Amino acid sequence: MSVVCRPRFLRKTNRKMMSDSLMSVVDVYELATDMGKEIERIMDVYGGEAVTNLMPKVINSLELLELFAARNEEENSQMDDLRTRVCLLETEKMGKAEDRVRYEKELEQMEENLRDRKSVV
Repeated sequence: MSVVCRPRFLRKTNRKMMSDSLMSVVDVYELATDMGKEIERIMDVYGGEAVTNLMPKVINSLELLELFAARNEEENSQMDDLRTRVCLLETEKMGKAEDRVRYEKELEQMEENLRDRKSVV
């Protein structure tokens, strides 16, 4: 059994995010809120200077994560649309194959009837 390592804040803050393999934009916003609360606690204890250099990096990382999550959601939507289209095409293909088999049987029956009529004549 393999163990997936996740940052501590993910293990503590968002159980739903851990169960999903992909993050949504909403997950990123929830994560940003949780991180903001943690940073505020650090600032309360150590002062704003303790996080001055860290904040632009955190914000940039969250913005990138939001961008990637949005792209991921869009691509997942496109994949769902394509899966639906493939399913429809496969259903249509099976229907046409069934029609073809039915028409072939009808044609064989008609040919047999024609042969029977010729043999009677």
